[in-house]
Amino acid sequence: MINGLGTGGAERSLAEMLEPISRHGIKILPVCLYPRDEGVQSEVMNAGYEVRFVGPPSFATLFRLRDLIAETHPDVIHTTIFEADIIGRLASIGSSTAVVSSIVNTSYAITKSQNPHLNRGKLALARVVDGFTARHLNTGFHALTETVAEAAVKALGIKKISIDVIPRGRNRQRLGEPSPERRREVRRALGIAESTTVLLSVGRQEFQKGHVNAVEALAVLRSRRPNLLLLIAGRDGAASDRLRRATVELDLKDHVRILGHRSDVPDLMVAADLLTFPSLYEGFGGALIEAMALDLSIVASDLPAIREVTGDTVAFVTPGSFSALAVGIEDLLDDDSRSRQLRQAGRDRFEKNFTIDSTSKRMAAFYHAALDS
Repeated sequence: MINGLGTGGAERSLAEMLEPISRHGIKILPVCLYPRDEGVQSEVMNAGYEVRFVGPPSFATLFRLRDLIAETHPDVIHTTIFEADIIGRLASIGSSTAVVSSIVNTSYAITKSQNPHLNRGKLALARVVDGFTARHLNTGFHALTETVAEAAVKALGIKKISIDVIPRGRNRQRLGEPSPERRREVRRALGIAESTTVLLSVGRQEFQKGHVNAVEALAVLRSRRPNLLLLIAGRDGAASDRLRRATVELDLKDHVRILGHRSDVPDLMVAADLLTFPSLYEGFGGALIEAMALDLSIVASDLPAIREVTGDTVAFVTPGSFSALAVGIEDLLDDDSRSRQLRQAGRDRFEKNFTIDSTSKRMAAFYHAALDS
């Protein structure tokens, strides 16, 4: 049960898991509140998977979901993202089905309250509803990192023992392998010269992802590195206007390309020289493990969840500081030896911890354990 099969990390992770988890005797029926034009929905449906749509949160949707539960008799209802969490939990009342939820972000972090687009009253109410339904209706929880698990314990009042920490995984076959030929082909398609140094920032255009800091860091570096180009890949969001305004005000129109949602992020990573990941708060960061798999250098905000995911395979900078980000970018671009070491360590870490086969095996064990609890 998920809001929709759109463009986010949770959606991508669900799409990646469908086939490999079936090898463990588990069949997933994706159920969505909303249909999505962008994202992984078409990919999932074209692969032959049935997807059910029950509609936006309402009493009618609640009853439709209850009817679907009665029709399909699932062993486990697995909810992901707030709206789906609440409607999925409520629909399970009266059934014997185990209910588990994924905790994918530090959703009630203090940093989030600095978001100018945030309604603090709604956030406080969401926290109360989330915590009450989680404590009383869930069998267990799946967290992407220890960081989000600990945040959920504090914010929602759930017990740490009820949370299994299992990271996301990525399909190496979908990502492909980096090569000079692939790099040249992607750059040619984008109209980017080989002499251009390409920075890539991936994530939806929201306050959390800190893309504006990447633009401001580029403004600092431009005079010394006039061949820099920043690509920003991610769907429009509440921060889109500010992002475009900063690009114009800093006179960076020739140095920044806001690409919107892209289905070819692995290709963009192969074409890039460095991934900037300037998130202000984070629960996991799917783009990080994709970059690690594809030998791409990374400069990232020094956040607990990011350190947990990447270890010491990236260059860390102070979150929210464009000047620190600029220094981190320039230092890594200037140090080929360090960059190579970090890239190799990142790839090794991906192969050890984040392949889709290993994470799907752990998720299968999680589902079986939910039945026994």
